[in-house]
Amino acid sequence: MSATKECLENLTRENAPSFIVRRIQKSRSIAQANIELLEICQNRFILKDFHGHHPFIKRIWGSRIIAREARVYKRLEGIGGIPRVLKILDQFAFVMEYVEGEMLSKVEKGSLPPDFFARLKTLINDMHGRGITHGDIREKNIIVAPGYKPFLIDFAGAFCLKGGGNFLNRALLRRLIRVDNLSILKIQNNLLPESLASEELRQLQSIPWYLKTGRFLKKKIYRPFKHFVRKERRWKGFKGE
Repeated sequence: MSATKECLENLTRENAPSFIVRRIQKSRSIAQANIELLEICQNRFILKDFHGHHPFIKRIWGSRIIAREARVYKRLEGIGGIPRVLKILDQFAFVMEYVEGEMLSKVEKGSLPPDFFARLKTLINDMHGRGITHGDIREKNIIVAPGYKPFLIDFAGAFCLKGGGNFLNRALLRRLIRVDNLSILKIQNNLLPESLASEELRQLQSIPWYLKTGRFLKKKIYRPFKHFVRKERRWKGFKGE
């Protein structure tokens, strides 16, 4: 048995809290899990966990997300830059590899080497080659590891093509691949614009209609609604309700 498996063998729902070092992400909605940093046998791990949600939410939503995302990570095993799921704690949580580094969103603009995005695109292409798209590529879901090695995390919104897929699913996969690729180019243009090729700049200027529609809905409907819900929660908390 490997040292990693030995460390996790006796980890249970009951004793997991004793290994928590700190909370990396607190859930802000029913769709988000809590992300905890664990330390066991002097090794660090990540716990993605819906256990703290309302019983109805964690059973109907959380358990499905955990099972689905764990399957995605399993299908991507062997691709450099994708951490592995090491243990399914229970139906509401899994434990995965801890990646030393920092979120791309915290990296100083202009500090990345030119080949960082080339390596990131290779990682994305390898993922697409297995019939999977990420669906939520943004700076906080990209980890910059030592040596400027990119890692991609958070596959809760991933799309997986099962088998060869039918015509509609293959067409959807092609569009979602384009969305992933444009997301990378947008980030690259923000952080290291001089590294973009002329063809990549052209792609950024010809955003497909379905992506423009999605961004419009997110900006004009989803974000205002999300802000309203948070404001209501803060107000109720202030009144002691």
